[in-house]
Amino acid sequence: MSEATVKLRMPVNRPDPHLIRLARDQELFQQLLADPSIQTSLERIQGGVGHTLMAEKRRQLSASLRITESVSPYLHKVLTTVKTLLGLEMPVELYVTPAPVLNAFCMTLPDSEGLLVVVTSQAVERFTRPELLFLVGHELGHGILQHSRLPGGALLNPMDDDARLSWDQTMLMLRWMRASEISADRFGLLCCQDPSLATRVFLKLASGLPGQYLGVGEEFQDQMDDWVKTKIAGEGMDETHPLLPIRVACSHAFAESEYFSHFFGAGAVEACNSMEGADNACHDQLCQMDADHVQIDRLDHPEEVMGFLALAGFLLCASDNEIDTVEYHWLCELVGRDLAERARGFAGEAGFETYVQEMYSLGNGISQDLDRKQCLKLVSDIAIIAAVDGHVHPNEVKGMQMVAEALQLPSHLADVVIKDLGAGSDQRLNLRGS
Repeated sequence: MSEATVKLRMPVNRPDPHLIRLARDQELFQQLLADPSIQTSLERIQGGVGHTLMAEKRRQLSASLRITESVSPYLHKVLTTVKTLLGLEMPVELYVTPAPVLNAFCMTLPDSEGLLVVVTSQAVERFTRPELLFLVGHELGHGILQHSRLPGGALLNPMDDDARLSWDQTMLMLRWMRASEISADRFGLLCCQDPSLATRVFLKLASGLPGQYLGVGEEFQDQMDDWVKTKIAGEGMDETHPLLPIRVACSHAFAESEYFSHFFGAGAVEACNSMEGADNACHDQLCQMDADHVQIDRLDHPEEVMGFLALAGFLLCASDNEIDTVEYHWLCELVGRDLAERARGFAGEAGFETYVQEMYSLGNGISQDLDRKQCLKLVSDIAIIAAVDGHVHPNEVKGMQMVAEALQLPSHLADVVIKDLGAGSDQRLNLRGS
């Protein structure tokens, strides 16, 4: 759809954030804010948040381009159009930052100074004006709904290990973050006014391709169906954003709702569903990424073997020099929390070289009493940690090769195990429900 064929309708009703917001977003948002330990973490974060936000604004002022009517009439018109469509009266500053990625973010500035939206230069180059309306509308949706009251990045990755969220809190936070993206998408839809335009945004995000290489994406949902059929247990549960085909389906559900129709006046858009129906459809889509249906079976090996697996598993959890919360939970379930905590503590005290030496020493000793097939089974037992997020990263591959070598196996056998992860994982995982 060319820009010339897009004719925007002006709303006849003022946007109601409470009605637009996905019910799942609101429910989880309130549940998290009511959690005493999360409140304590927020108090720690809030102490420096004002300074952080103003520092980010100064960084944008020094390294990015602030959009005004004279600097960029084109982008200034995008911003003013979005503000008009959303009935937004608070100040909004729009910046473009040079970056070769498709991205944008929104911050709520302290002391009622309004919202700050940053869009990358590649997003401006790749997205058409209607698609930019969706993008900017989405970001302002986050600001309108005050999603920044729960800074997910800071809560999930605290500076102090003592402030780390529990497994249940982490999963709840990630579920909320995914739901909040669907709410923000709805604001974007009210601005671009056509779910096919939102789909084009998602196609570009998925591929990185310019528009001339892309169609309308009618079969994009088939990609999601294939993922559901082939995914391993737990895959997707540690993502902060919904998978793009899910966002496409949720966008269409909202565009067919009574609220979307009435926003532009009775009869302007045909309504096929109530808002409750749209929310239920989105809930069903998002549940495909939840961790609720996963039960991890404890491994059953002699004490010395379990100690080795704890060291090997923690090596994978920390392969990127940061402890992956989801992977660490799986390690705790596989070997027991005491062994996992012991491995974690030893890593902090001993340093990398000593830690690896101890793992190799244990592995070499174990391999003397086991045949090659049994050793390979141990590699397979712990390998699920590397693939719990659906992606085995290069550092995790190296870690798996080290685990294999510690058991006196050729390192290339780790690659074989990694390729078989999807097929072999269900032997160690009980799936409840779907």
